[in-house]
Amino acid sequence: MFGYVKPKRSEMLVKDEAFYRAVYCGICQSMKTETGILSRALLTYDSVFLSLCRMVFLPDTAFDRRDIFCPMHPLKKRNALVPNEAITYTVSAFSILSYYKMQDDKKDNEKKFATALLLPVSKSALGHTDMPSLEETVKSELAAIAALEAENSPSVDEGAEHFGQLLAEIFAYGTEGSTATLLRQTGFHLGKFIYAADAAEDYEKDKKEGKYNPFLLQYGKAPLTKENKESIKTGLLLEAEALSRALELYPFGKRHTLERILKNVVYLGLPERIRFLDEKKEEDHGSL
Repeated sequence: MFGYVKPKRSEMLVKDEAFYRAVYCGICQSMKTETGILSRALLTYDSVFLSLCRMVFLPDTAFDRRDIFCPMHPLKKRNALVPNEAITYTVSAFSILSYYKMQDDKKDNEKKFATALLLPVSKSALGHTDMPSLEETVKSELAAIAALEAENSPSVDEGAEHFGQLLAEIFAYGTEGSTATLLRQTGFHLGKFIYAADAAEDYEKDKKEGKYNPFLLQYGKAPLTKENKESIKTGLLLEAEALSRALELYPFGKRHTLERILKNVVYLGLPERIRFLDEKKEEDHGSL
């Protein structure tokens, strides 16, 4: 999953980028206190998107900031959002997801060095969480995806559906009513996008290494043609569009910064992330 969900930095206002960075740093600080100092190695852009989505539904008092010392940037203090309900939830939810995703990577011999290094960290972080029903959902949906891989299913949609259901539960967990509905739809379509995009991006690597990939089973291991790529891209953009329809119903009110950042991620960031399907692409070299 990790690394897909981030804004197009070149299109952000300075104040929006500063807020985005403050959320990132706020999550990092919360990980230090909630799940252990080493767990900060698990921090991803995806977790920032989840926090931002859930922040839309928090009261105005949840957005205080403070200056912190960061060992990664020792020459200047960093501005961080004080941990709020959305941030602390994100830390726990992503601790669960990170652990079970790394367990899958270990079984599949994916990212051997990183998995060996970070799996003990993620296991330790998991020990600080207490959301058994969410943990069960994550295990169940990842097991369903593993079963599809074991039977060499050529269906991208089935795997995407399960990962969509997994993220739907992560986004909506603990919420009710219209809030839960909007967050669930956001997570569901984002999950489907990520699963299919990841399979498309790994097509050549998986072919070379003889690993499972539903697109390989669909296209007979031949190089992806321009028509194949257009078909995959169309499906991905349809999921992004469905996600955007949920986002348009968020009660942003006067929270224009949150609105601009989230719409940047969905309208610009996700399409940018799948430009590997185009003939040419340009990189956005922003960094935190």
